[in-house]
Amino acid sequence: MGRTATLRGVFLSVLLVAPLLFAAPPPPPARVELVFGGDVISHGDVRRTAAEHFRKAGPPVKGSPTPSLNHEGWDQLFGPIADVLRTADVAVVNLETPITANPKAVTKELLFNAPPALAQSLAAAGVRLVSTGNNHARDQHLTGMVETLQHLEAAGVRHVGTGASRAEAWAPVVMEAQGVRLGFLSFSRLLNGFNNPVAATQPHVALVPYPRTGRPPGIEQLLERVRTAATQCDVLIVLVHWGAEYTVKPLPEDESLAHALIDAGAGAVIGHHPHVLQPLEAYTTKGGRRGLIAYSLGNLVANQGRFYAHTPRSSGKAGDTRDSMLLRVSWRRQAPGGPVLLDEVAALPVWIENNARTRKRKQRRFIQPVLIDREVAVLEERLAALALQPLQAKEARGLEQRLALMKYRRERILKMLPEGFAVASPQLRLRRELAAGTVAVQSP
Repeated sequence: MGRTATLRGVFLSVLLVAPLLFAAPPPPPARVELVFGGDVISHGDVRRTAAEHFRKAGPPVKGSPTPSLNHEGWDQLFGPIADVLRTADVAVVNLETPITANPKAVTKELLFNAPPALAQSLAAAGVRLVSTGNNHARDQHLTGMVETLQHLEAAGVRHVGTGASRAEAWAPVVMEAQGVRLGFLSFSRLLNGFNNPVAATQPHVALVPYPRTGRPPGIEQLLERVRTAATQCDVLIVLVHWGAEYTVKPLPEDESLAHALIDAGAGAVIGHHPHVLQPLEAYTTKGGRRGLIAYSLGNLVANQGRFYAHTPRSSGKAGDTRDSMLLRVSWRRQAPGGPVLLDEVAALPVWIENNARTRKRKQRRFIQPVLIDREVAVLEERLAALALQPLQAKEARGLEQRLALMKYRRERILKMLPEGFAVASPQLRLRRELAAGTVAVQSP
């Protein structure tokens, strides 16, 4: 009897312990990574660069566009950064041009248009969402604004900031990635002198204009929109078109508004329009929630500053419109059902290549954003190899000049990063394996 009782006790102990032995391990923390880029602008030479790199896939078919291997050459413009965009869970840029198929569209210095191939190339490069709420949204009139959205949707690129009605323009976009619901809201403070139509059922840009005096009445309504949108997602990113062009400091009213947007529920505020980089800021609410503000990410694909040449004694300001960065930001949910919090922030310095000044006669135009750290590594490796070949002194001098340019522009770009922000590794094809190598942003 005693032995039976002992066996029964052992058996019960095993039954109690077994669920612990065979229970599934707790799920890992949910982590989502986004990459943000600056303005994509279809300047005339940007369009010409794409056209000169057009690779035909075969003979044209009557009544149809000529088939292309590289989206009519637009893929060339995104080539060096495409893997960074693709390896993010969501990549976002500001699309500062209408996209229409109108071959007679009027374009000039400050009036833009791009072909549908640009939308297809953005998708191929890994861009999942674009902000269309900016001052060039109406460059091809209201019909062009709506057609732009149709081409983006056909390419599989989400959009936010404009719409076929006022409600659609202000509607947040919500998408899920890695188990995290991401929300996006976009608005502009400038519209190149235009106003939205009076009728709410006509195409609109999400617009909160700068006031002539005092605080604009639209701010309170904007903050209420942010509060509402924040309840529909785990993280809300607000994309803003604001600021003064070619100034490296944000406007004081934009700083105040950025803080108010974070306080209202935004997890990050990402700015565009000045065409130059402006500082990043870590902002913590009174409740202790950390948010990120990037006042301006500058240009990403553009033809500005094309005649800049680096000289050791120059201020370097003439090249600021070619300085850029890709901003890698991650959010993490530590436990199922828990809050999603800002995790890591890191920047990749980018330089916009442009051969307007250096190209030889009949040479094709070349405009392309490149990752500076990759360029530096390649240049240093090549110079090390040339050191063993004395007869290559001329090539070495050219490489040394380019290396000096890259290092100088990198230094200027990194001045926009406050203490606690990291410089990301440019080798992003193994994003999850490399993520641990970045440094988390610290609270102020």
